[in-house]
Amino acid sequence: MIAAEEILPWLPAMLLLILMSAFFSGSEAALFSLQPLDRRRLKSNKRDGPRIEHLLMDPERLLSAVLFWNLIINMAYFGIVSIAGKRLESIGEARFAIGFTLFSLLLIIFFSEMLPKSVAVKNPTKIAVWVARPLSLSIRIVSPALPLLKFANRVAQRIIWPAFQPERELEIEDIDRAIRLSAPDDAFADRERLLLRRLVSLADVRVDEWMRPRSEYQIHQFPLSSEALQTAVEEGGYLFIGDGSEDEISGAIAVRWLRPSQMDDLPGAMEAPLIVPWSTNVANVFDELCREDRDIAAVVNEYGEIIGVISIDDVLESMVMQPDHSVNTDDGAADSVVEIAFPLRIEGSMSARELANRLQVEPPTGRNVTVAGLIQTITRRFPRLGDVCEWNGHSLLVVAELDKGKVEIEVTQVSKGEPNS
Repeated sequence: MIAAEEILPWLPAMLLLILMSAFFSGSEAALFSLQPLDRRRLKSNKRDGPRIEHLLMDPERLLSAVLFWNLIINMAYFGIVSIAGKRLESIGEARFAIGFTLFSLLLIIFFSEMLPKSVAVKNPTKIAVWVARPLSLSIRIVSPALPLLKFANRVAQRIIWPAFQPERELEIEDIDRAIRLSAPDDAFADRERLLLRRLVSLADVRVDEWMRPRSEYQIHQFPLSSEALQTAVEEGGYLFIGDGSEDEISGAIAVRWLRPSQMDDLPGAMEAPLIVPWSTNVANVFDELCREDRDIAAVVNEYGEIIGVISIDDVLESMVMQPDHSVNTDDGAADSVVEIAFPLRIEGSMSARELANRLQVEPPTGRNVTVAGLIQTITRRFPRLGDVCEWNGHSLLVVAELDKGKVEIEVTQVSKGEPNS
């Protein structure tokens, strides 16, 4: 009875601290469990959607604030438990003090960590809406201390783990091995492995090398004519809508995927393009298009001018339609290069970097977007029928002029010497 009287005054404070710790633990689990689709749905919530998006824009700040609050709460909680245990020992209830301490530990572990995080992970959207407003206020309260915490964290990393490198979640070799073990036959495994390596290679290709230049698409204005729709189908399936100027794009319509009911409301079928810089790689653009659930990205130069577009269809077609120039060994080792049959016919719009990788030669320096651009740099004029130049031990000959300024190029091997340009 005396022991209960010693503990009872501290129980309300302990219960409050457990609830506060559960709030921050559940908030952390809910916000970091939101999938891209959940975040897009939350944008329709005009009151809490923007607040949630603002919190997730700086995940390091959000996590630091939550951990800081949990640290303060846990220190206060165990401080109270320690005081209560000391008082129990002072009245000769040492065993009761040990039991009370262990029970308090299990209590905060279950009700402040396990239970709230389990509930939050199963219902992240609802929990995120409930906690957005009080969590934003809590972060604002501790904001003055966050820069100091970040500084201390970085100093500790440089002193204790100066060469620490974060481990990758998944290695290409792991995916390759999983495909090889799960595929029903070798041919199917080779196709999957080939697509995987093409997907990984997108990180080495700049978006301006694969984009459709401004000269290869038309910009239309509302109201649209049937001829404009037909032209869009023939030029890749997308209709680009301008904002009144000749070069700026305000939106795009995927004509091939229009339902009959949408033909009467074409402005409603228009989506704004994703804006990306020319220097980013195709892998980042593809990832952003998938994350934002968009089909078109507009490529801008260093002055903010749109210089081309690239669609998610362009990326997928390039991955699937690339010719296969590698085979796999029986033991699953790295791909070995197959001897290329010369002369090799390619289009001038092909990436110069891709051609260099295919020929196993040094890629060009500078911003040579395409093979036609490479020839233009070497000859210092627009490629014409019959133009020929040497590059990295190979001869590039313009053998045909196609529609819309496109050219066809024949590549032959001259020698195996060092690059000469």
